[in-house]
Amino acid sequence: MLSDRQKLILKAIVEEYVVTNEPVGSKSLTNKPYLDFSSATIRYDMQHLEEAGFLEKTHTSSGRAPSEKGYRYYVDNLLTRDEEIKDIYLGLDRILDNKLATKEEALQQSINYISDKTGYYVSILGSSACYAHVKKMEIVPLSDKDALLLIVTNSGVVRSQRIIVPDNFKMEDLLRIMSMFDVAMYDQAIYEIRDVLSKEAMKPRIRQMVDFRDDILNFMIKGFASFLNTECYQSGLAKLFHQPEFQDYQVMQKIIKAIDESSLNEYMLKRGQGLQVHIGEENEAAGLSDCAIITIPYFLDENEYGTIALVGPKRMNYRQTVPIMEYLAKSLPKIYK
Repeated sequence: MLSDRQKLILKAIVEEYVVTNEPVGSKSLTNKPYLDFSSATIRYDMQHLEEAGFLEKTHTSSGRAPSEKGYRYYVDNLLTRDEEIKDIYLGLDRILDNKLATKEEALQQSINYISDKTGYYVSILGSSACYAHVKKMEIVPLSDKDALLLIVTNSGVVRSQRIIVPDNFKMEDLLRIMSMFDVAMYDQAIYEIRDVLSKEAMKPRIRQMVDFRDDILNFMIKGFASFLNTECYQSGLAKLFHQPEFQDYQVMQKIIKAIDESSLNEYMLKRGQGLQVHIGEENEAAGLSDCAIITIPYFLDENEYGTIALVGPKRMNYRQTVPIMEYLAKSLPKIYK
């Protein structure tokens, strides 16, 4: 259990270390107006914080740096929002309220902007339709062999996929099969489509009414599978490597590999509801144990959502990044409407 004074000292050390990346000594803390204590008192409490695992002593200085446990306590108990980031909110509003920008342009511009302001890597996984429910399904022929597969979800979002009708199969047969499946597909989650199609294809009425071959079933499943693909936007990897913690070549390689091999994307998809901060070894994403990762979902409705992630050093400016991520998650849904 930390005393109020120890909490103030830990908060001051974290916030100074975030700015300077230099171990913090007791003398520099006595200059802070809210730490009106003697240097000896502060040194005593710093010793206690170190023994409790909240601070670490470096080999090159008598000062202390926050440990992962110290950052964790700070984020969970001592974090306050930086009031000076309101200008960043206004900048995001200008991007997301631009009626001339496409959804894709707005998503990319917003993370470019946040990366510029923070110096960290930012990624957005676009809205996942996995849990959306089908309300209307239609095939719109474009030619004898070319068509557009449309799905309207329960949130009103229209998703489309261009399809090519297989050889030796006519467009009218495809339209007829789709009309047979229409009732069965209604209100099914998109991730259930494969099972629904397979189950319906085994019914005698389907096989009697049309020469329903397995290659047609596979073709339809493949067409619907594209709706499960998630868009990904990213920005700021080069900026991330300007951080002093990431100057080591091996650390850089691990981070690049994690992002290139989509370890971060898989990690983002597993996150639960609400903002989450994972620091250092708390990260399950392979290769990112030297980082702090903030993830937060943005919801179009209870079934459709995307995920935003911000990756930086453990010495991250949490006072700035946490409210920025919260504001972006709250604001993003308007570009889908």
